[in-house]
Amino acid sequence: MHLPKNDSEPWTGYTMPLSVPDPSPRQRKVLIVGAGIAGVASALALAKELGPHEPNFQVILYERHDILSTSGGAINLTPVAQRHLDRLGVLQELDRQGPDGGADVDAIELFSSRSGRSLGSIDFTDGHGNGVNGYKGRRVMRIVLSLAMLAVLERQPNIKIVYGKKVKGVSELNDQTILHFEDQTSAAGDLVLGCDGVHSALRTHYVEPGRPSEYTGLAFIQTTIDTPPPPPPASNRTSLSRPSSSTSASGSTHNSTKSSRTTRSVSTNSLTSSDTLSSAGQTQTPPTMHTPPFATSGLALSRHGDLLGSYCDRNHATLFLAAIVQIKETLLPGYRLDGHHISDPRHRVAIHTALQKEIHSRFAGSGIPWIRDVANLKTNWMLYPVYQVRPGGRWWKGRVILLGDAAHAMPPRDESAAYALDDSIMFCRTLAHNRDEPLSTIFTKYEALRRGPVEEAFSAAGRMWETHRDMGFLEGRWKEWTMPYVLWKNRAARNAAWRFDAYES
Repeated sequence: MHLPKNDSEPWTGYTMPLSVPDPSPRQRKVLIVGAGIAGVASALALAKELGPHEPNFQVILYERHDILSTSGGAINLTPVAQRHLDRLGVLQELDRQGPDGGADVDAIELFSSRSGRSLGSIDFTDGHGNGVNGYKGRRVMRIVLSLAMLAVLERQPNIKIVYGKKVKGVSELNDQTILHFEDQTSAAGDLVLGCDGVHSALRTHYVEPGRPSEYTGLAFIQTTIDTPPPPPPASNRTSLSRPSSSTSASGSTHNSTKSSRTTRSVSTNSLTSSDTLSSAGQTQTPPTMHTPPFATSGLALSRHGDLLGSYCDRNHATLFLAAIVQIKETLLPGYRLDGHHISDPRHRVAIHTALQKEIHSRFAGSGIPWIRDVANLKTNWMLYPVYQVRPGGRWWKGRVILLGDAAHAMPPRDESAAYALDDSIMFCRTLAHNRDEPLSTIFTKYEALRRGPVEEAFSAAGRMWETHRDMGFLEGRWKEWTMPYVLWKNRAARNAAWRFDAYES
């Protein structure tokens, strides 16, 4: 309506907003399986998108672990991921963590492990230091991101989280879905979101039992260390011998070097110092390391796998290291810390030693001093196999829908975290905008939005990950020679992905 016109009043011509219908008294109960990035983001997006329309909604997250998992190392947040987290209220909470809130990343610099030659970069700025739509990249420890997300979650009165709940089955009863847990308890809800990752229990027990996860043949061997100081002057150091040939535990032959330096101990942020490798009876010297050949984050390419290095705090006091390598599936059990072995110190040390030898055999022959330092680190290396869920399968059944890796796990890319956030936000917006429609209609509309882009991203990720496999001499040189062209060719697509806005789709 319009107020009466009166030239003497400041509100002349002002149009009053139309009245908004009262929010629905409906009491929708949403169950979310998994409290990782996709699960927590979905809960926050529900509060933001559905809450204004259905203030009596209730969300319960069920996490299989008894406590928040600290595994996973550091995660790369691209500009689009940071923008999504900002809108969910997480970025501000992450900044409250101080230096531990992550390191700003202008670019991931690529270079040859063999020669040290620069091969280009994956840029998160416009070349003038400006972020994409105001956001750069950020490398942060996964546990720090999880804590920030949970801190925001705890401020939502309609959301709660329950730990130690492993799904063993699903049933339907009276227009509700029943989750059955291994502790013999159950929970009923009007809608269930499966955010339980690549090995999703909801997918394998209910939505599509015939679609298991599969090993890609590649794995991360990674660790997090306190950034060592630079080495003393060259005159005080013992030089490395030239590379010789050795065979790695993965069955491949790589270059390696032998070092006459004293065995060193490097503490990590993910494991206690009591687990750090050392030789009995030796005097341990403080670890040192040459200056990395990158400002904040870099990827060294070789024909025996690639090595990622990145600071993950603003003070550059913590360094995340991850080798992306080809490992035979038959060797995985011998490299994993799980089951009863995790409490056996001898077993832990044996695995750390085997993985250190794997790193050494692949990278000790590098032409870059920093990489040779990494190859000789005596630290707590951990193995994380990379699994995927092939595209083309079902994403939903009944009142259950899969989001994130549970639906379409793919090898990690620059913007992997963003895909989980995209799923969460876009589904919750679809639900809110079509809240009076049947769930089958909502699921179908969401799938129509997401399936095409996701399957295209899966194909691109597969092509990229083929470059991390072991290669022959000529193939390795070709990988180096063509990388600048590949980066240039894909630049427009990367920039478009980082400008994507799930709130406008």
